[in-house]
Amino acid sequence: MDIRKVAILGSGRLGRGIAENAASKGYEVTLFAQGAGSQEAPQKIENRLNRKLNKWAITESEKRVILSRINYTSDLKELENADLVIEATIDHFYTKQELLRTADRICKPNVVFILTSATLNVSDLARGLSRAEQLIGVHFIPPVTEVDVVEVSHNPFTSKETIELTERFLNRLGKKPIYINESPGLVNPRALITLINEGAYLVDEGVANIYSVEQILKASWGMEQGPFEMADRMGLDTILRWMEQLHTQFGDRYAPAPLIRRFVRQGRLGVKTGQGFLTYTKDGLVDYSSYEQEEQ
Repeated sequence: MDIRKVAILGSGRLGRGIAENAASKGYEVTLFAQGAGSQEAPQKIENRLNRKLNKWAITESEKRVILSRINYTSDLKELENADLVIEATIDHFYTKQELLRTADRICKPNVVFILTSATLNVSDLARGLSRAEQLIGVHFIPPVTEVDVVEVSHNPFTSKETIELTERFLNRLGKKPIYINESPGLVNPRALITLINEGAYLVDEGVANIYSVEQILKASWGMEQGPFEMADRMGLDTILRWMEQLHTQFGDRYAPAPLIRRFVRQGRLGVKTGQGFLTYTKDGLVDYSSYEQEEQ
């Protein structure tokens, strides 16, 4: 099957990143945007491209071409035109299940569905679909356009054709698929959550302040973003939801640090609210100077 039109269900950070990546590789993309933040998706994608433009990573012409390949809609009937569907909504079982079942009714029979869940099993969401053999899990790691590996898992019924088509698609995106057995949390999310959670416990216990923990881990391990900035960019509400789901699955080793719960209760969710572990400018950049003063 020749994939030309890619439908992405979800316009959050993950969905926007996949849309930009796919459009930059020549695919026609339809980004299904719903909810309060959906109107911001076009501007946020353009802002990211502007940052690349300012760094000479792309040209003005390339930017215009990428933007021209991304269409936005809230009408799920548009799924009937898709050659590939990527589900990129929040990790909530019934939300994903309902979307996949709706897509199952609307899409052409041969369309493959990619599930991006970090904490839910492909097998569980395959139940109730008429095309369980065409459902596969791919965990894209943010920032999507910059991380060149993806975690791929599938259910026992996933067909060889689905796996091969997905691999060709990922290769064209510039991604290296690494195959793993399905498990809640996969590899990257479980490891990342452990790092973020332990950092939060260090702050809660008074071992070091947020700024110090962030700088020590970032510098000592050569990270472009420290664990707290990564958490803030993903959203602390998302991080907490993942921790709670993994806590249910695996027990107390994933019990969320009290600091994370406090921040979520206070509405300190990260970049999208201007403050999480760290403080951010209106352009979404870390304001280290203000946070350093706050910690002193």
